[in-house]
Amino acid sequence: MMFEQDWSTGKVTGLIAGVAAIAAVPGLFWLSAEAQTTYPDVPADYWAQPFIQQLSQDDILTGYPDGTFRPEQPTDRDEYAAVIRQAFDTELVRSLPQASTFDDVPEDYWANAAISEAYEMGFMGTPEPNEFEPRTEITRANAIVALVEGLGLNEADAPVVTVPAAAATVQPVRQNAPSRFMFPLASTAMMQLFAPPAQAAPPAAQANAVNPDAEAEAQLELSEYYADADQIPEYARDEVALATQAGLIVNYPDPTLFNPNQPISRGGTAAIIYRALVHQNKVEPLPKSEISKYIIDPAQAP
Repeated sequence: MMFEQDWSTGKVTGLIAGVAAIAAVPGLFWLSAEAQTTYPDVPADYWAQPFIQQLSQDDILTGYPDGTFRPEQPTDRDEYAAVIRQAFDTELVRSLPQASTFDDVPEDYWANAAISEAYEMGFMGTPEPNEFEPRTEITRANAIVALVEGLGLNEADAPVVTVPAAAATVQPVRQNAPSRFMFPLASTAMMQLFAPPAQAAPPAAQANAVNPDAEAEAQLELSEYYADADQIPEYARDEVALATQAGLIVNYPDPTLFNPNQPISRGGTAAIIYRALVHQNKVEPLPKSEISKYIIDPAQAP
């Protein structure tokens, strides 16, 4: 079995304890002592280069043993967990469901610690009870859901979401399903296995039902920002609205397309992680440049 190297530098400190530890994580002995900040496959004019460079300088990201970053490569759930674990320092809100590790994550798996911590911090759910599916690609919608839930964004960050009426039939939701996460290219029947359980409407939505006059002030119409708003899975709509209002979403090459069901690339992951850190006031926003037009930020709208 071939393992990909973690692209979060946090595991280097946490896992290397000698030759045995290095052997347990293939590729680690190629890493240099200093974090790599430039990559031959991330030229200066690559759209996500500023995000990648800044996060690399902050020791949140690193590349592969051959020195590349592979920015267009889809991000797997294990990689996403590793980046989250390195980027955010939040309190643990839950414990692993049954044991000290997931059934499909061996104890010597390179991302074991990162996966456990990302789950316990509330960022990532499980496709099946006590299974993490570490090598499954994570979609853009699910990557945003993970950030919103883990960071605890709420209605103070974004108003109630509305979507075109046609969207109600796009993504059927199975009641009492175990998780918010699903495979990116699965059939509808498979997707239903990963839909979230039904939840009560948030207080703002309940208030609008009683007071329709408040609706115009409270609603964020996703179709005003995304031409493909009707493709956003039902379970992710509120989180996408929250992330939109918080300025977390970066859409390249077309800022009007969210592409919710496509796997998020490593470059795209760098972009939304950086924007989440901006929202937390942990890093400075990038200077105004060509990339600014791809950042969806209602607060900065003209």
